Amino acid sequence: MAEPTHLAQLEQGLKLWNQWRDNHPTLIPDLMEVDLSGQNLNGFNLFQAELMGANLTGSLLIYTDLTEACVVGATFDQAILRHAYLNRAKLTRTSFQRADLTMTSLEEANLIRVNFSLADLEGANLYRTNLIAVNFTKANLSRVNFTEAVMTGANLNEAQLIGSNFDKANLTGADLVKANLKGANLSQANLSYTNLREANLSETNLRKANLTGADLTHANLRGANLIEAELDGVILNTSI
Repeated sequence: MAEPTHLAQLEQGLKLWNQWRDNHPTLIPDLMEVDLSGQNLNGFNLFQAELMGANLTGSLLIYTDLTEACVVGATFDQAILRHAYLNRAKLTRTSFQRADLTMTSLEEANLIRVNFSLADLEGANLYRTNLIAVNFTKANLSRVNFTEAVMTGANLNEAQLIGSNFDKANLTGADLVKANLKGANLSQANLSYTNLREANLSETNLRKANLTGADLTHANLRGANLIEAELDGVILNTSI
């Protein structure tokens, strides 16, 4: 449960809360399991805050700083987090269904088993994030930076990934059925044993990518760069 004095301070509003944080730089706010659904938290300093199990459904978190926060098991469904900072945050099993995370920074965050279904992450930075078994079903991930991200077993069915960067990312065993990867950079990415059935891979850069055992049945590879790609055991009944 949340610390009552911390919650009371939060309820004083943006200016007083951020001033309180500045005056107590070593204090870690305890807001565990608090109900902040529908609240306006734009610009709040929640650096390293404890928000485990909190309910932030429909909340406004534009430019909010959640760097290194512990948000395990929290709910952000339909929340607006545009330009928010979640670098190195602990977000295991958190839900962001239909949330707006455009241009959000999540560098090196722990996102194991997070639910991003139908969320909008266009232009977000997910450099070196841990995305094992994450759910990105039908999410908008266009122009996202996934460089060196670990995405083994991720579900990206029907996701929009136009122009995204997967340089050296690990997508082993990921599910990308009907995903739109047009113009994406998959250079040196590990796509071994991925399911890319009916995926749009037109104009993608797959140079030196590992596609061992990948299923490319009916995938669109028109204009794709496959120079030096590893294609052992690929299932290929596709459009080139």
